[in-house]
Amino acid sequence: MCGEDGSTTVAKHFLGRTLERWARPLPFLRHPLWTAEAALAAGVLALSRSLRPAAASNFGERLGRMLGPKSYKHRHVLTNLAIAFPGRDPAWYEETARAIWGNLGRVLAEFAFLERFLEGELAERVEIVDHASPHLRNRRQQIIFVGAHLANWELAALVPNRWSLPVTVVHARQTNPLLDRLIARRRQALRARLVAVGESARLLPKALAEGHSLGLLVDQRFDDGELVPFFGREAQTAVTPARLALRHGLPLVPVRVERLDGLDLRITVYEPIEPEAPVRDRREAALAMTARLNRLFEDWIRARPGEWLCAKRRWPKGPEDPKLRANRRRAVTAA
Repeated sequence: MCGEDGSTTVAKHFLGRTLERWARPLPFLRHPLWTAEAALAAGVLALSRSLRPAAASNFGERLGRMLGPKSYKHRHVLTNLAIAFPGRDPAWYEETARAIWGNLGRVLAEFAFLERFLEGELAERVEIVDHASPHLRNRRQQIIFVGAHLANWELAALVPNRWSLPVTVVHARQTNPLLDRLIARRRQALRARLVAVGESARLLPKALAEGHSLGLLVDQRFDDGELVPFFGREAQTAVTPARLALRHGLPLVPVRVERLDGLDLRITVYEPIEPEAPVRDRREAALAMTARLNRLFEDWIRARPGEWLCAKRRWPKGPEDPKLRANRRRAVTAA
């Protein structure tokens, strides 16, 4: 499933703020800078395709570990880790952040081989563990799949593909139209209809009416969302999946992706998150279901923190806890 931070936004994370800062006062530079950014992403994908998949994934990890800590987003990663895992050693924060960037580099490299994960030799490297089917009326019914930015989250789309379910997934459009087109072309391999975040309120009900299942990644901050606890703090969270599940009577099914070793991945399909019966207030029921989903995400992230893409500020802005600031500074110093 596609997420708000798509796979080829490695270039965006590493160069985005610099490019935007230059382009804002100098609009005539916008197109050349967009071209450079898209060329960087295309170059990494081309290099990946020239290598064996395992070598490409390993190269992506090294590239991510090297460039990620130099990104302006690195501070968000450290802050998010400090909130989610308070009291850890500063060296742990820095090493976990580097692992996160390394995993993101792998995701970018593996973006070159999406079709081979669906129907090629790489499909054998992905284990799917299904806990959902016994709880569904049948596996051909419409489902609202929800997941988090963990391991190679793009491959969560293998589940509806293997179950022969037409699926519409929500993604975030890139500001750079050249990069956006590059991403869209590569994602055609997922055999999913793409809906931009800004159009989701209008197009998701239409997709459901056409018989599609939905796929959404909802672990990151959603500015139009509601405050739901996440790692003990209120966080702006998308409640739309739970609302749609309640409104249309569809199962809300969590999907987890784990990286076992290199290209070896495991996708676990969990039993649906059901509302507590009877449902007297849909809004409260949706919030309760989303809170349960967040608790599930917490368990996944605690188990594999180095696979969680958290390069976007997750919690609301406010007076920063001095301990968080100190942890972040010590982590940077330890690097």
